Amino acid sequence: MKMKLTMERKKSLSSSVLKPAPPKASPRLRRLLVKSLLSRVYERIKAPLLTLVSSGSPEQYYAVLSHLHLLIMRAPYVFSSDYKHFYCQYNEPSYVKRLKLEMLTAVANESNSYEIVTELCEYAANVDIPIARESIRAVGKIALQQYDVNAIVDRLLQFLEMEKDYVTAEALVLVKDLLRKYPQWSHDCIAVVGNISSKNLQESKAKAALIWMLGEYSQNMQDAPYVLESLVENWDEEHSAEDID
Repeated sequence: MKMKLTMERKKSLSSSVLKPAPPKASPRLRRLLVKSLLSRVYERIKAPLLTLVSSGSPEQYYAVLSHLHLLIMRAPYVFSSDYKHFYCQYNEPSYVKRLKLEMLTAVANESNSYEIVTELCEYAANVDIPIARESIRAVGKIALQQYDVNAIVDRLLQFLEMEKDYVTAEALVLVKDLLRKYPQWSHDCIAVVGNISSKNLQESKAKAALIWMLGEYSQNMQDAPYVLESLVENWDEEHSAEDID
């Protein structure tokens, strides 16, 4: 009786049931599939979001921009050709401009970095000093990502000639960071840095950056010992560079 039931059970099984299960996708393949799927989703929602950015109330505008910011941080390559949507307008509040600066920095790549840096340089003269500082820092971040370094170095050196205390301070810090990663640019940078008077530096972080460059490249600066002497005289009275915004 048992044998008969077994035989009948085998006959009732279809070929699809007996077919072996397909092999599972590897973790790497699954990640690629998920990334491809997300890219298609981002492409579909990108256009409506970019349209909403240019319309609506300030509250709606900021809400949409915040969503775009989140998407850009996750997939900047999707928005790399839409960077002009994130240019700052003169009448926008600071919190919107700050968000846009982060977005411009994130979408920068080899094909658009020159245009983005050109736009960011315009903000360095902004009457809103915190935004001017953030824009200079954004230029430095793009430079450290190895995008069109030649043109960006020239822009940073131009900041040193603007004769504004906060611009000089931020630019000196960025030039120092740049030289630590690209020492081959020391000749061009030190030629400009050497013309800066230490008496015009008010911020501790700018003085610290200048001291580092004087010590690292003193062989290229004839007045390096005298500049260091003037900086060291009142060093005990300096605040920590971390206290300076």
